[in-house]
Amino acid sequence: MDAPIRNTGGRGGKIVSTGPKDAEDRPKRQRGEPSQLVELFLHVAERLGYTTDRAVAELAEVTVENVANWKTGQVQEFKTGKLKTIKARIGRELDRLRAETGASTGNLELGLCPLEIERGASPADLQRQFRDHVSYDYLGHRFLYYEPMGALAWENLIRRGYDQDRWVSAVEACTQAWVDTRRNNDGSYKGPIADAIGLGRRSTRHALDVISLGPGEGTKELAMLKGLTTALQSADSRPSSLVYAPVDVSVPLLLLAATSARELLAQDRLWRLKAYCADFEEGQLLFADRLPTALDPEDPGVRLILMLGNTFGNIRDEEGFVRQRLGKLARSGDLVWFELGLRLDPLENDPLFRMTQASRDETAAEANRRLLLEGPYRRWETATGRPPSEIETKVWLREDDDSCRVPGSVNFCHDLILKSERRVCTMLYSRRYRLEPLSRWFEGLGYEVLRIQKVEDTRDRSRVAHLLLRKR
Repeated sequence: MDAPIRNTGGRGGKIVSTGPKDAEDRPKRQRGEPSQLVELFLHVAERLGYTTDRAVAELAEVTVENVANWKTGQVQEFKTGKLKTIKARIGRELDRLRAETGASTGNLELGLCPLEIERGASPADLQRQFRDHVSYDYLGHRFLYYEPMGALAWENLIRRGYDQDRWVSAVEACTQAWVDTRRNNDGSYKGPIADAIGLGRRSTRHALDVISLGPGEGTKELAMLKGLTTALQSADSRPSSLVYAPVDVSVPLLLLAATSARELLAQDRLWRLKAYCADFEEGQLLFADRLPTALDPEDPGVRLILMLGNTFGNIRDEEGFVRQRLGKLARSGDLVWFELGLRLDPLENDPLFRMTQASRDETAAEANRRLLLEGPYRRWETATGRPPSEIETKVWLREDDDSCRVPGSVNFCHDLILKSERRVCTMLYSRRYRLEPLSRWFEGLGYEVLRIQKVEDTRDRSRVAHLLLRKR
């Protein structure tokens, strides 16, 4: 028997078959069920927070009775005008959510840089903490550059005498090697980062969060992002989402890092940038629950956590940090990339060793470092109306004590000697490590060492090492 036909265009309209084949192609809906279109709208509305019939009716600008008819299947499609209204309302809701979460639209001309500030990490919070801690014997590195003048001193320190170009080039070289999608003889990928996020597998698409703890002005992170983005553009498979999340207590430096990264990542619409002002050493790490890899239980994705610039060597309690702070961020299978200072033999070869000597001519770089260390205390004195006190900066070596718990490490401890108060206050730890005992130490804390890359300075001394770890 011939299939029936239906005229869909009036006089001279197109003749369309509505026979059995069309019926098989169309999904069958049970009596009392909404159509797929209506079901999709109700699902989107629920995810946007419109969970009651009255709320859905307000979203679609209809009566509650209309919503009931949609759910029971009595109405299977929207009228043209109503569909237009629903599309417009959903669009406005998505725009509102994007604005509230600080998501970038890629329009750099707006001149806006969204930044989320965690409770306890704002400049006012840091000022209050400094006031409460200044009478104790330890302050810590987070107070060095959290406000604008400290950030400026930090930038000047980096620009002078620290072989910064060489260290940035090393990050570029590591990135190129670690995202290599070529295969070894055993079939594994040459690049461990490429292997972890599945760049060479067409069937694998996981979310990737790149989290940088203490990026400063973000120069090294920018070098890494350039290399990673280049690899992603030529890979067989790309992650389902890409997020770069710099985390620091210094709003001025964090804005520098976020702005430069946004200019780069705007070229690839898959990237998003989420900057967090947070204290990753002593804070609550509330931002971790807002990362994309924490929001989708069906796709936990992969996290690549960066601690470049010997930031790890500056924190007060290394083991406590790895167990408590890093342990909250890194999940099984996630990667951690450390850049660390190496212990030179003899120690006199380390550029910081000069600062341990009382009788020396101060260089420009050493003067910048001294002023950076003294800055927070000087500004606190001014803010509280105190007359300038006599301060001396002292760098001295500590080894085999509570400040050097990683075997084989040594600490160039930076202290302020407050002569009028007859006491000493520590502003900064700056450690140097031996690679073999450090690697065993990380292994004992549940991290597999995947790669180690030494970096030489202009005098061919191995001053820095990059370690790539994977959480077991």
